[in-house]
Amino acid sequence: MKKRLLVTNHDALGYFAEAYDFKIIGAIIPSVTTDASPSAQQLAGLIDMIKHSGTRAIFLDIGESQKLAQQIASETGVKVITNLYVESTSGPNACANPIIDMIKLDVTVILDGLK
Repeated sequence: MKKRLLVTNHDALGYFAEAYDFKIIGAIIPSVTTDASPSAQQLAGLIDMIKHSGTRAIFLDIGESQKLAQQIASETGVKVITNLYVESTSGPNACANPIIDMIKLDVTVILDGLK
């Protein structure tokens, strides 16, 4: 189970994690909304959790701000993966893809990121 640990930008992958036996150990923004901001104490706790859990990457939805994730990555040595389609099935200038294609892409990105 150690390799199936996820850190995300916010709590949008909970159903995915539950369905496919992943464990979300933390979120940069401790809320489903991306409008919230984490406290310094919450960020410090997340950094400690990442360091002690063996987590390998932080996963972000495409188009989300990478600022806090990059800061956490620099302190923990994990990768930042920025190309998940969590709340959209396509980029801003593309036609929407079927949801099954989005899930397949996300699974591939997550598994590659955990290597």
